[in-house]
Amino acid sequence: MRQVVFASDTLQVVKVPGRSDGPVFVTFEPMLPVRPPDRRGFGEAFFAKRGYTAYHVMCRGNDWYQYPDMEAALAAIRADIPLAARLVLYGSSMGGYAALRFSGWLGADSVIALSPQASVDPRRASWEKRWAPETTALIWDRLPPRRQAGVYVVYDPFNMDRRHVALLRREVALVPLHSHFSDHHVTEYVLESGLLEPLILGVAQGEFDAGAWQAELWRRRAAISYYRTLRARKCRGLVRRLRYGLIERWLELRYGWVARHRPLPPLSPGAAARAE
Repeated sequence: MRQVVFASDTLQVVKVPGRSDGPVFVTFEPMLPVRPPDRRGFGEAFFAKRGYTAYHVMCRGNDWYQYPDMEAALAAIRADIPLAARLVLYGSSMGGYAALRFSGWLGADSVIALSPQASVDPRRASWEKRWAPETTALIWDRLPPRRQAGVYVVYDPFNMDRRHVALLRREVALVPLHSHFSDHHVTEYVLESGLLEPLILGVAQGEFDAGAWQAELWRRRAAISYYRTLRARKCRGLVRRLRYGLIERWLELRYGWVARHRPLPPLSPGAAARAE
């Protein structure tokens, strides 16, 4: 049963209880064109189906969570989670930004950020013109990610998101995972590949093999609609075709070797059973 853990004019935190002996997740929603009041949290159906306890942070608008009461909302979440529980934060784009920035306050063990931004401050990322917060306040933009957390960032290295990742690497050690030719649609890309569940549950259980996962994502790329569409768009012109052709040939050699020698391990029996 959904429970409201925190509510204000700017934020709502909904808890969906699950098994008591597994990891706990906190998710942050991305930018949305509309925000129906009865909407579900980011990843809510995913975690509920698998029986994991999850807290879903939902915000008033595309303000990049720059609200004064953010600290109170996160304190309410932290107070509700058993100290011994393994805590994983999860978000995409604006939600990935929030998962990284608030990982210290929540004491996260792991962070999974899909195509996150490092900053929305024009002074730090003046080259970012794709979007802007619906507020001039930048209260939490310089909160450092928790250095003790395992941080996994999935992004397209052929996209401007690589510049955000470069900024993040100055702040925290992270594991980069590449979704080639996904553009900013990393969540959809990984979901379509069938590898979202191994990513999230592998990290949560401390059994994630980044190299094997990366190689398997590369192996499955041709079946992903975003790859087929965006690769064709990016490779227009002789110079681009040659450039990306050489890059992909090198990646095929690199990831092909990993796929043959380190195949992606299956989910643990308990996780696999809960995923049915």
